[in-house]
Amino acid sequence: MFKFKGLLSFRLLIRPQTACTSCNIRAPVQRLSTNTPFRTMSALPDKQTSESSKVWPKVAVSQMTAVGDQAVNFETCRKLAQSSVAAGCSMLFLPECFSFIGSSQPESISKAQPLDGPLMHGYRNLARENNLWLSLGGFQEQGPDSEHLYNTHVIISSDGDLVASYRKIHLFDVDVPNGPVLMESRTTAPGDLLVTCDSPVGKLGLTVCYDLRFPEMYQLLTWQMGAQVLLVPSAFTKVTGEAHWEVLLRARAVECQSYVIAAAQAGWHNEKRQSYGHALIIDPWGRVLARLEDPEATGIAVAQIDLEYLSAVRSKMPLQAHREKGRRVFS
Repeated sequence: MFKFKGLLSFRLLIRPQTACTSCNIRAPVQRLSTNTPFRTMSALPDKQTSESSKVWPKVAVSQMTAVGDQAVNFETCRKLAQSSVAAGCSMLFLPECFSFIGSSQPESISKAQPLDGPLMHGYRNLARENNLWLSLGGFQEQGPDSEHLYNTHVIISSDGDLVASYRKIHLFDVDVPNGPVLMESRTTAPGDLLVTCDSPVGKLGLTVCYDLRFPEMYQLLTWQMGAQVLLVPSAFTKVTGEAHWEVLLRARAVECQSYVIAAAQAGWHNEKRQSYGHALIIDPWGRVLARLEDPEATGIAVAQIDLEYLSAVRSKMPLQAHREKGRRVFS
């Protein structure tokens, strides 16, 4: 049990190196389409690239409008995967609720499946067929009882293997000002593990949506568990997204000196629910590297993940060492 003094108590789950290296991590795909309709930006603007000749992997962050039909959503994800491969990406990041957004919480429970069920099997085949790693940002996993599910972030390798899964810890129980009343805990059970895993683009720290508002979680993932790329797949409401989405994401990147990849739901899913969109990739200096030109369109934005640049940022401003000195004072 890892105890964060006065705030939270988490059990840390650190995936051993063998957990991912056994999944045959492959060299990143370097195919590049000249007619891709999605905006692509360099991972290191202003000539920040490292001196080595290493070709850093490209990633695709997605934006979509999930609906109450799992087959329709799967077809959307298939097209996003194909676009990612065409853009030369080795990994695609899908948002929270990528497979289903219904009009009621009981409807979501009725669609929940175990991680070894047929729906997840389809997404594992999708990864294998496209030789593409997938971050499935929030899957309705069958829960501990008939009235609750888990909101589960799943990582799938390009071989179709389930590499890691994280059950959302912080549940969104909020009466949004000038917006909906959302009580996630009525039908969702919280997780109790922090999760990281290796991937072709670096060590990933898994979170989901509302977790974004709790910075100590990201600091634990980074400084205690070694995350280099923090994942925040989301379905932010329109009201909270306009107020806080980008500033919180950039803050997490700066505080943790990590890349942040935030896939997003966008637009109207049904007559009751609207999401903010604005999927982003952010570098360890807090700069936005990629976003879709249309903040509510379905598509991808692409950037490179340069871990040498990440190391340079951390060495020039050694937050981890300074954080440890501060923690000795605070304790």
